[in-house]
Amino acid sequence: MKIKSGFILRDVGGKTFVVAVGERSKEFKGMVTLNETGKFIWKALEKETTVDEIVDAMLNAYECDDKAMVEGDVKAFVAKLEGDGILE
Repeated sequence: MKIKSGFILRDVGGKTFVVAVGERSKEFKGMVTLNETGKFIWKALEKETTVDEIVDAMLNAYECDDKAMVEGDVKAFVAKLEGDGILE
């Protein structure tokens, strides 16, 4: 899975946003605001990846040992993106 083309991530004033551009903006109206964790997951999804790969990367990056919590958070975020039609 990965992010569909036509979405860009931007940092503005210390906050991170995602907006649709070009043809994609006809389908997706609005913007997504991301926290640090959301940005990490979004960047991982810019290339083809799996939930397990994202979870492992987050566990390493954040030195966290609660795999169940991280996996639940990643799955919830991915489900939201899928529901919004952002993933292919």
